Amino acid sequence: MSLNWNYKTWGAVGVLIILLSASGVVLSMEDSEKESVSILARVNNDGSGIFIRTDTANLADMTEEVDGVVTAVNPQYWEGKVFMTPGPSSIQHMILMDIVKEDLGLNFVQYGTVADNAVYWTQVAPGQMTTKITTDDSIDGGIAWEPHYAVAVNNALCVELMTTSDYWQGHPCCVVAANNSFLSGNSNATERFLAAYILSVQWVTDALDPSSADHEALIKITKKIGTPNPPTMSDEVAEAALANITYAYELGDLAEQLAEVVDTYKSLNIVQQSTLTEAGYDSSLAFTEHLVNEQYLAESLNGEGGAKAPEDLGYYGGALTHIGVAYLAADIHQIALHVGIEQGFFKKYGIEVELLGPFPAGGDVMNALLSGHASIGFVGSPPVVSSSINALRS
Repeated sequence: MSLNWNYKTWGAVGVLIILLSASGVVLSMEDSEKESVSILARVNNDGSGIFIRTDTANLADMTEEVDGVVTAVNPQYWEGKVFMTPGPSSIQHMILMDIVKEDLGLNFVQYGTVADNAVYWTQVAPGQMTTKITTDDSIDGGIAWEPHYAVAVNNALCVELMTTSDYWQGHPCCVVAANNSFLSGNSNATERFLAAYILSVQWVTDALDPSSADHEALIKITKKIGTPNPPTMSDEVAEAALANITYAYELGDLAEQLAEVVDTYKSLNIVQQSTLTEAGYDSSLAFTEHLVNEQYLAESLNGEGGAKAPEDLGYYGGALTHIGVAYLAADIHQIALHVGIEQGFFKKYGIEVELLGPFPAGGDVMNALLSGHASIGFVGSPPVVSSSINALRS
């Protein structure tokens, strides 16, 4: 079923917040009093998928496609199965939870817990999922970001159930977030970082075309970033992984989408409007419009919608500005960050990027941002929203 950011998708958020708290993703009040973050740009839409063992009984009856929309069906064939996810803070976990609870009417509980009418989840880093399902017969499948989804379904042991875009076309995923203390004293450096990032995204988008002179270089870096440890994915798997992702930097209607998330928190009594009001926000949209800070991206764009030249942002060469950037392990959603380093786009704008990580999950990136360890982070949008709401309660 194709989804927007709506009550259906976020109806299980109450469970998620409890899990986030238990796993340490929702930050302590002490941390939230000191720091906060802003979302500066998108990173990608789509780019994940659900896979399952090839020999699964009744596999063909677990989903159905009607008019191009893939839906999970027949809960009796899902019940009792164990799926790996990147963890409760991830958009992948959220989508699988929504499928299980809303479409199938089953419980979604952590593996090891005894429950009736349940699908089970267990947290496994996406880069380790293929090894885990190969060596652990208790695992039935998983949901992973690219390239690990493409790696899994190109392994004879697993097949595709659905991509996340099959279920929810165009869903937001990763964003560029920044520590607000850093932003307050480094506006020009932030604008130059984003201008370089825009060039990086455009390079990736152009290089996706197999006829591009840069296509071979894109495949090479995809393999290097996506499978840093042997076995390295094939060129064909790299192509499939890239084809499942939409790279972006434009913010578009992200504030409106995230406002629906906050409204869902309210409907579940996880957030009270009084929390927002006391912090100076008279509505969910007022809060998310503050969370999504458009000014830095706007200042980095020229009149044609491309990146301003370095000199137009006040950089004429010379000393580089150092920025620590937190990133996720083996995640090609964030490949434009690595491209920008390899192609020299950041240095062209006077920015020296220090990569911090890789971190296994978005909650860890948020911890790095909110502790001040990182100035900028590439992270899924759900951890940004949940920790920012938590900060308002301090």
